[in-house]
Amino acid sequence: MKGESASTADAALQHVFAATSPAARQVVHDLVRDHTPALVAAFYAHFTEHAQAGGFLADAATTDRLHASLARWLGELFPATPPAPTRLVEAQRHIGRFHARAGISVALVSEGVSLIQRALIQALGTRTLDHDLFTDAVIYIVGTLSGAMGLISFTYWRHRERTAAADTAYRLFALNQDLSREGETQKAALMAWSYDVLRTICAARTSDTPRPAGLARSEFGLWVTHKVGLLFDGTAIVPHLTGLIARIDQDRLPAIMRTVAAGDDMSAPLAALHADVTEIMNSLDMLFRSSRNGGDAADPLTRVLNRRFLPSIMSYELRVANQTGRPLAVLFLDVDHFKHVNDTHGHAGGDAVLRAVARVVEESCRPSDMVFRYGGEEFLIVLGDTDGTRMAQAAERLRRQVEATAVTMPDGTTCRMTVSIGAALYSGHPDYEYLLRRADAALYRAKKKGRNRTEIAEAEPLVVA
Repeated sequence: MKGESASTADAALQHVFAATSPAARQVVHDLVRDHTPALVAAFYAHFTEHAQAGGFLADAATTDRLHASLARWLGELFPATPPAPTRLVEAQRHIGRFHARAGISVALVSEGVSLIQRALIQALGTRTLDHDLFTDAVIYIVGTLSGAMGLISFTYWRHRERTAAADTAYRLFALNQDLSREGETQKAALMAWSYDVLRTICAARTSDTPRPAGLARSEFGLWVTHKVGLLFDGTAIVPHLTGLIARIDQDRLPAIMRTVAAGDDMSAPLAALHADVTEIMNSLDMLFRSSRNGGDAADPLTRVLNRRFLPSIMSYELRVANQTGRPLAVLFLDVDHFKHVNDTHGHAGGDAVLRAVARVVEESCRPSDMVFRYGGEEFLIVLGDTDGTRMAQAAERLRRQVEATAVTMPDGTTCRMTVSIGAALYSGHPDYEYLLRRADAALYRAKKKGRNRTEIAEAEPLVVA
């Protein structure tokens, strides 16, 4: 049924062009050509102030690229000569996938298409045309935009359905990866943070004493944001935990420091802090008790995340970055000369190398980081709350640690490996594929420059198709 819907949408878009007279197509082509700058400006002026869309257009560089993309789309949709059907259809599908990955509602896309349709018909009304030609041109505009919207919408919802299935599969997988044990580790991290707070308070003597480090940016806080937040997104536990963490950072700690500065009794503010920490502990216990079951879909060789979960996780991480304003980085890591390893030691030797590299990467990463086997000998690491400096440091640390690791081959010999790394910092583009392409381009440069090195993605943006 879905295949039939897609074919129907493809055919409808192509039929509109074929059924329209050359004269009407030329009129609309000229109209679009003349009014594209004004249409694009009006389109983005409308959505920049839009309550639901404004956040996607906050980055100036991204908006500039999207201006060019919209202008190109209009030109391709209303050409003077017959378009290549496959290219025209694929362009609409690309738009559907792009908006689905970016989390932009298809209702906003429809609103934008309606805005363009209305503006084109109004502009058409200013031209001197006979009744039949005007009617044909209006039908052509409406039919083409409706056909394009049908394809965009179909692709959007198909992508969303697949992503929703991957979301569920990832949560089942992660819940089965001994989350309880990881939770105990993070509860210990929470207690360690509490101890550091008490130590800071005990050492405090004046109001100039530095405030204790906040819980949100601690190891525990990052784990809640990037792991618990993803696994239990949409449940009551996530806002409850993040609300408690925010209350500790914004209310409890400042109240304690004010009490310290005033030399007053600290019993009440410390009791309030202890109550919040205890509530977090109890909430985690309930969470783990309710999530004992789940499926296992890790990469069978390396046991890191399967690439199928990438859309779910990247969409979530971009949402966190946009909502919190915290930086986000990704690393592409590729094992150097891996084909030579396979040729020399066989596939069993290659498997041993991949397992060893995956183990080094996981041991080097924070609990909040995400590690994927991206394909073959390539790994992807997603680093939440990581700026450019820490991204470069993390990449270089990984490179050195892999270089220092001796891998035992099946025949008992040892082998040392190196890796090339491409790193990219999130720049605000709403489509995570853009971020991955930048990191992949940096990885390609690292390989071209001799391997066993890290390259940082260039600041210059890539053009969005």
